[in-house]
Amino acid sequence: MSKKKMIPAALLIGTFVILFVATLFLPDKIPFHFDVNGEAGWYASKYFVLLFTPVPYLIYHQFTHKKK
Repeated sequence: MSKKKMIPAALLIGTFVILFVATLFLPDKIPFHFDVNGEAGWYASKYFVLLFTPVPYLIYHQFTHKKK
């Protein structure tokens, strides 16, 4: 694997590990949406955060790889 590919992969794995450790300290339900009055309207599990971990990497991958 080239160095160019290892850096984004290492960042993705590092981010996932940090977020996984952080989820151990979060409450079971996290508010994700607030209305205009500042009240939470939508709650999700603390593990929902891990679902979006690869999104920044996928965006980076989309814009940096040339189409054939």
